[in-house]
Amino acid sequence: MINSTQRLTIPTEKIIQESVKFCLNNYDALFPPFLLINIVESFLWKIAFDIIPPFEIQPGFTENFLVNLIQYLTSVIPLIILFALACWIIDTIPNGLAIKYSSERIEGRSISLLRSFKAVSLKIPRLMLLGLVSGVLIILGFVLLIFPGVIMTMIFSLAIQAMVIERLGVYESLKRSKKLVLKKPWQVFLILLFLLTLTLMAAFLGESICTHLMIDKVYLRLAVMLIVVSMVKPLQPVVLTYLYYSLSDKHKLLEARKERLPPAPILYQKEEMWTVKYHPNFCYKCGQRLPSDALYCPRCGVRVRP
Repeated sequence: MINSTQRLTIPTEKIIQESVKFCLNNYDALFPPFLLINIVESFLWKIAFDIIPPFEIQPGFTENFLVNLIQYLTSVIPLIILFALACWIIDTIPNGLAIKYSSERIEGRSISLLRSFKAVSLKIPRLMLLGLVSGVLIILGFVLLIFPGVIMTMIFSLAIQAMVIERLGVYESLKRSKKLVLKKPWQVFLILLFLLTLTLMAAFLGESICTHLMIDKVYLRLAVMLIVVSMVKPLQPVVLTYLYYSLSDKHKLLEARKERLPPAPILYQKEEMWTVKYHPNFCYKCGQRLPSDALYCPRCGVRVRP
């Protein structure tokens, strides 16, 4: 027996196909912010490698070597986590920008990258706070045990979409993301696995380029890898935005735009004559199903009938 969620959501393959198509058609707008942020992150990691002392490898595996290794990892791992968390927070800015740009295009409104930045710039403090909260929870999950980290990554994967598209606060965005993910967790897991595989392939390509160019310094190799990874990073927010629309009520907008169906006609009597008028089935802004006589959307309040 197929439940209503399975009938109404979009298949995983279709989400990926539509996202890839969208990225290719809008790559000139989506790619530059991620390239800029990854260059900034490469400088952050250079600072990290300058701060982190090198580990002196001693010949032979002795008890003293094991003690020194544990002490070294105890002092180094918190620094690595701190810089990784900083990069996670900074990544919320281009992600929010790409989500705003793609959501406006998905809903049929034309928007430039500059207008997207103006709209997202007011949310940057909240986006960074959201990145801090979700990043801390995810990192704690991975530090304690790997499996809780995976669960946290899945649960909070749509939080930025909820904040940008629905204009929610930090706590409400996390809560909304959890609610949507629990509708089809396996679909979310498969899409995140696809994005992780794509990112690892890009990182491997960057490592191969470094080996071919004989780049020895660690931070330079990492910088090249981050630049190569930035070529595929725009796909992540776009795929998750399509997934967000699929799992929320807004999936009707995707289906309506894909099928390009005319709105359902309604009849009303005016001056003793029956006249045919067209009325939208769903709100163009939030995707809410509309009553046949609605002038305003009961959910978001936007006027839906001239």
